[in-house]
Amino acid sequence: MGSTPTEGVDREGRSTADRPLPAFVDWILAVIVALVGTLALVAGSAVLVFVDRDALAAGIEDEAVTVTVGTTELTDAEALAVADAVVSWTGTGLALVGVGTVLAAVGYLVARRRTRRRSEAGEPASSYGTYAVLGAVVTVALSFLPFSPAFGGALAGYLERAESDRTVSVGTLAGLLPAIPVLAMLVFVAGGVLSGLLTVGQTGEAVVVGATLLLSALFVVAFAGVLGALGGYVGGRLAARRDRPSDARRPASDGRQ
Repeated sequence: MGSTPTEGVDREGRSTADRPLPAFVDWILAVIVALVGTLALVAGSAVLVFVDRDALAAGIEDEAVTVTVGTTELTDAEALAVADAVVSWTGTGLALVGVGTVLAAVGYLVARRRTRRRSEAGEPASSYGTYAVLGAVVTVALSFLPFSPAFGGALAGYLERAESDRTVSVGTLAGLLPAIPVLAMLVFVAGGVLSGLLTVGQTGEAVVVGATLLLSALFVVAFAGVLGALGGYVGGRLAARRDRPSDARRPASDGRQ
């Protein structure tokens, strides 16, 4: 059986779709992801070190920091308790997300190294994960646009089209990967708000705020996933249209031989 027109065959007779992307692409993506994680770790550490309870108390006393829940403005003591909890949870969340992101970058490199070894041994090797990470990087780079997951998903789907029909799933993954740290941070912020409000006896407000943040987190994940899936579908269709002319010319050229 021959390879499909979108794949091609290398000098060893293997489909080029079974060959992973060059190692330098994996390193570039891993460095970018690790850099983002390092920045988050530094930011979280700075929050924990420099934003202490005394600084918050001074800000609240000078009315530079006010905490309002719904239509109720908290007293200085209550505001200090809530603000201190939010800062503590947020700083911890940033630091942990940063560490997790760096570890994810290292794990990605290890996984891709194993993939290249399988390819060198003549086993099928896919670049599915690389396309998803590349799409996720594009999503983050274009995060100033409201529909950036669609662009990242489109790139991932376009690249994956040469290897399989998993364009929608790779686009979805490209949209969801950047949403994971955001979701984690929302969880930590929610934890800080709930902890602070429960400490000052604002149980009803804590329930409302917690439910609001939970719905916001679900919306972020769903929004990113759906846009990524749509982008992956469009990217796959564009890749298919790109390959269609070569498919149409092939029977004609074969008939002339």
